[in-house]
This record gives sequence, structure tokens and C-alpha cells, in this order.
Amino acid sequence: MASSKDYVSVLEKWIKSARDYLYTPPDRPGLLCYGTGYDSWGVQTQQKAFSAFAVLAADPSTDEKTAGLSRDELYEYSVRMLRFNLETHKTGSYACFNGTKWGNSWISVLGIERMMHGIDALQGRLSENERGMLRNVMLSEADYLTDCHPVKAGKTENNHPESNIWNGAHLYRTALMYPDCKRIKEYMDKGTSFIVNGISVASDAVSMETAAGKSVSERYAGDNFFETFALNHHGYLNIGYMYICLSNIAILYFEYRLRNLPVPELLLRHVRELWQLVKLSTFPDGRLCRIGGDTRVRYSYCQDYALPAWLMIYDLYGDRECKSFENGWFETVKRETAYNGDGSFLSARCQDLKNISPLYYTRLESDRAATFAMAAYWKRMLEPPVLNNPSKKARDLKEWHDSYHGACVCRGEKRMASWCWKAAEPPQGLCLPVDRSDMAEWRYNFSGRITGQGRFNGQRILFHREYLFEGGFCTVGETEIYSTGFFEGQSDEITGKNIIVFAALPDDTTVIIMEKAVACRRFYINELKGLNCNIPNDIFNGSVRIYRSSKGIRKVKGGNDGKEGTIEFLSPWINIDNRLGIVGLYGSDRFSLCRPPKRQAGLKLSQYESRTVSTGLRADELCFPYKKGPLAVEKGETLFDMGCVILAGTGSRKTSLYSKSKVSVVRLEPPDSIRTVMAQGFNGKKYLLTANFGEKEERFSIPLKDSSRAVALTGKEKTETRKDRICISVKPCDIKLFEIARTKEKS
Repeated sequence: MASSKDYVSVLEKWIKSARDYLYTPPDRPGLLCYGTGYDSWGVQTQQKAFSAFAVLAADPSTDEKTAGLSRDELYEYSVRMLRFNLETHKTGSYACFNGTKWGNSWISVLGIERMMHGIDALQGRLSENERGMLRNVMLSEADYLTDCHPVKAGKTENNHPESNIWNGAHLYRTALMYPDCKRIKEYMDKGTSFIVNGISVASDAVSMETAAGKSVSERYAGDNFFETFALNHHGYLNIGYMYICLSNIAILYFEYRLRNLPVPELLLRHVRELWQLVKLSTFPDGRLCRIGGDTRVRYSYCQDYALPAWLMIYDLYGDRECKSFENGWFETVKRETAYNGDGSFLSARCQDLKNISPLYYTRLESDRAATFAMAAYWKRMLEPPVLNNPSKKARDLKEWHDSYHGACVCRGEKRMASWCWKAAEPPQGLCLPVDRSDMAEWRYNFSGRITGQGRFNGQRILFHREYLFEGGFCTVGETEIYSTGFFEGQSDEITGKNIIVFAALPDDTTVIIMEKAVACRRFYINELKGLNCNIPNDIFNGSVRIYRSSKGIRKVKGGNDGKEGTIEFLSPWINIDNRLGIVGLYGSDRFSLCRPPKRQAGLKLSQYESRTVSTGLRADELCFPYKKGPLAVEKGETLFDMGCVILAGTGSRKTSLYSKSKVSVVRLEPPDSIRTVMAQGFNGKKYLLTANFGEKEERFSIPLKDSSRAVALTGKEKTETRKDRICISVKPCDIKLFEIARTKEKS
């Protein structure tokens, strides 16, 4: 695992870039501000940056030359930054630069929790006056939480798992720091109720587990998580905020460890179960596999706070995969920092964000600085870690499903496959080699894109269903295509319907995708993208992708000189980096690689969508088929009707062979609404997938060879086979998947 000194060495370089955002108020030269000095995010930004300065000041390994500040200067800066934060609180004598004071809200202790390792690092460097101001702030916030802020919970509305945890943690921490406080019992009681309703599930409503003198059921306010431990935060399946919850538990966990006190069992309720899910959704190099998507700058914020969670899980359970997660993420950060060239964490890919929102940019920079400072300080003070429960290793999840979100995941030795209907930018799927996190981008991935002439375009989920089986899953659903935000005089449009089929075969390699979109009115489109497979081509892969097809090899560099463009591959198959194969089955005679003029995979905020703002990663979009407008389509016109096979971890030679002999479209007599694919799995078995894209139930038969029989993987109904033919009945907007088995063995 990366050492304390490793983290310090990265922070030393960050200090130089951070100094560009330091400001001394002319009327209060004893204070120092990082960032904007505003309320809300500005306060948290200040607190997190302070923690990094303080940890460097206290660490004996800090290289003053690299940091550009002497140790005494680092201490001075740290104390002045802390003073600014304390003085601008409602208990202080100054105000934030937007004219308000901060504090006494549902979120105001979050930044306090995230800076406490900096307070610990300063130890005897604070004056009596500064310690008094800190006490006033801590007690003011504790009083507010105890007297004024209710415990809230809800699965899809009023969802507050992370804030319940950090608010409960603040009350526990205040009791630890100030045992002479008269309200300590009240703080602990209210803090317990907050924490019980952090990772809370419906079964907690009847739990008789004791929680500080009361049962869990007595303290239960609602379930913030589903029983599957899915979290619907900000309106979608949010893996990132699952990690945020764990991170805030970790921050308080390590406070107990630093004080050599037993960690309250209550704090760890449901941690093991939640860890199993987020571990399933983490690539081996530590990058999060956001199976439900993301609405923010990629690989920032939630990604950063995975680090304290890994440190806790390793210390608590001895899960050695946390080592690879931590080391992989540390190397990723080092690589991007070197790419930036100025010591900053995000300046290259967030250059536009720096220009339009210094508040947001410094917030993201300070998140990474704070978590690296946590790792540096905790490792220095506690290494080697003490494994409290090294023998209690939970069985790793391989498959997971949540019906509310229509989310399915299966992870094998070679393939990570997932689908989510109720996602950040719905719907979206993923099929990748497990070891290629650099190829992951979930923005509308595999769901097709039809862009009308409004400013905002997307798909609303009408219905979905999922079928699960060992080693795979398949799902089908229908969406409503819309376009909104037109010029004056034109109303919002519902333009079409899209039926999507996504089937992950139980062979740890193959996914079959079928989609059919039909216009429900006459309208104009600007762009039509079948398949819409995102291929990131940016910092994390060295900004180069190698595409192989039946026409040869092509190297594609990221960026495209800031110009929009399209590369055509007149080929029935294509392979990316010799690790991901895609075979076109029907619907087009070519693949089109659409190249955006800017980094488009990032912030999903309406106020930015109409501006030329690059806020994340650049991802090329591989389409099958692709049409560029503007052009008019008629009511009832098929927009695209396509099928593809995705092969995770497969090279170009195998992709080519698969295209020629291992997969085929079964041609049927009418009904025309049926699409059927016969595919050879990489486990030696054959599979038959059939889908009904029509509006009525259809019955038909398909010939089988070699005295085969069909075993249904979807549903429990029996399959009828007559004279080497399988008789199938499929309801509208539904699917059937069969494993084709031999009934007679050859001698």
C-alpha cells in the first residue's frame, strides 16, 4: 500500500498550485482564505484545504523545498486558514466574502468532519483563543443538531443517509472532545439516532438490536437504502454516495482508533453488507464502476472519498483487495498530476471549470487534497494497521440485482457487465474487460441516442423487466424519447419510443444488444446514434486508441484538435485496443466513430449544457448506425433497428472469427416484430435470444440442429420442442433466452 510519505510527496507539489487561490483579507491580516471564501461549498473548500496544509506542517517528512514553504510558514498558513473558518462561523466575528456567516444547517458539519485530521495534526500549535473558538463552533453545531434538526430518511424521497451519518458523527466527536460538556448525554442520544438512520433498511423497523439504551426499531425513522443496499440518491442509483456514506463512517472510525478507544459497534451497522456491493462496483485499480452513472466531473469527489473507506475496510476486516484499490488510485492520481504539470489535481481536464466557477474547481481540488492528507496522517500515526476482525471475511458478490432501479451486475474473471434503467443519464449499460477501467464511460452507454432540435434530449423509462441466472442476466424495457428547450414558439416534444434488449450471457465474455426505435410523430432530428458505445480517449489511456476492423488498423488520437468529426469503418466488426470486440448483426453496414469537439462526459447541469464548457472526460462514441441531420422523419418511421454482440476481453482475431462463424441472426417468416440471435458462448455452449418488438404476443418456431433441446434461462415456463424445432411464445416488449443443449452424445 502507498505509504504516508508517498501521499505527502504528492501534497507537497499541490501546495504550490493551491497558493494561487490563497487570499488575505486586507482588514484582517491574521486570516487566510483558500478559494472564494463564500458560504456553503466555499466553507467546506476552506476546511479541506486547511487540513492538507496542517498535515504537511506537522509531518516530519515534508520537503520544504518541494512545498515552496518552510515548516514554520506551513504552520502559520494552517492556523490563519483555521482562524478564517472559525471567525466566519455564526459564533465568530467575521463574515464569508458573500456577506453571510456559515453554520447551523443540515450540512454545516460535513466540512468540520473532513478537516478534523488537520486539527489533530496541529495539536499543541493552537492558542487558547483558537481552541476556545473551535469549542464554540463544535458546541454550537451540536446544539443545533440536537435541538433543531430532525432525523430524516426515505428511499426515493427525503433521502438523507450521508448527512445522518456526518451529523451523528459530529455529535459523537463533540462528546469525545469535550467530556466536560453538560449536554453530552443528549448529544450521544441524538447522535445514535442519526447513525442508526444512516445505512438504514426496511428491516430495521422491527430490529430489536440495542442502540444506546433503545432498540433500533425505536430509533428507526425510515429506510435510506433498499434491502439490496441500493441507494437512490439525487434520483438515481448512486454508487458514489454509497462510498460517501462509508467515508464519513471511516472519518469517525479513525478518530476512535487514534484515541485508542473501542469503535462503537453501532457505527459499523450494515457496513459489511454495503461494502460487498461497492466492492463489486470497483475496478481492480480502484476506479469506481458507476453502474448507475454519474452527474458530476468524472473520477473526482465520490471517487476521492473511496480512499478513507478503503483504509477503514482494510483496518477493520483485513480485505487485501483494498491494497490494490488504494495503490491503483494513488498511481492514477500521480499520473494525472504529472500530466497537468503544475502540481494541481484537475487543472487540465477542468480548465473551463476553473474559468467559469473557481468555487467548484477549488472544491474539487480540496477534496483530493483532504483525502490524501487523511491517508498521510492516519498512516503515519497508526501504521502498521491493526486488524480488528481479520478472520471475518465476507464472501464477495459476483452478481447483484435491484428491481426498483432495474439494475443488474455480473462480474467474472474477465468481464464486468451491468445495466441500469433508473440511472443518472438513463438508461445505460456496460460491458468491459474487468481490468480496463480506462474504457468505462456510462453516459447513455449502449442505449442509442436520438437528438432532436431542442437543447435537452433524453429518454424516460416507461417500463423494464429483468431476468437473472447464474453468471449473467438479461433485461428489456421501453423508453420515451423526448426533446425540450426549443426556441420561442415551439413546444417540448415526445418524439418516439425505443425498446432495448441487453443480455449478458453466462460465459464471462458476451453481451447481446438489440434496439428498435420508432418515431411517434413527424419531427426533425439533428443526430441519430444506434448503439452509442462510449470509448473514453483522454488522459487515463494516454489519449490513444487502436481500432482494428476488416479494413485494417487505425490509430485514433484523443482530442481531434478540438474539431467535431466522424470516422467510418465499413466493416461487420470492430475491435478496440485488442481488448473489446463488437460485431454488427443487423441494422447497418458500418460502424461510425463520432468525435466530439470538447470533453463532454462530465457535469450534467442544465446551465452548462448550452455553453461551450469542458467539464470532464472526452469520450468518442461508436455508433451502429449513425445519421447526421438536420433531417425530418415521419410518424411511424423506424429510426434504428439494430443488433450487436459485445465481446469483453477479446482480441481482433477472435472478434473477426466470431463475426464469421460464431453468431447469426435467425431469419423468420412473419411476424416481422420478432428478432432472434443464435450465439456461441465462450464457454462452449450455444444461446438463443429472441425479442418481440411488436404490440401483441407472437408464437413461432425455430429449427434446431444436431438433436438439440432448448433450456429457458428467462422465466420458469417449460419449453416445447417438436421434431428438432423449438416452439416459442413471446409477449410484446419481452424476451426469451435459451441455452441450446445436446440431447444425444456422439460416441
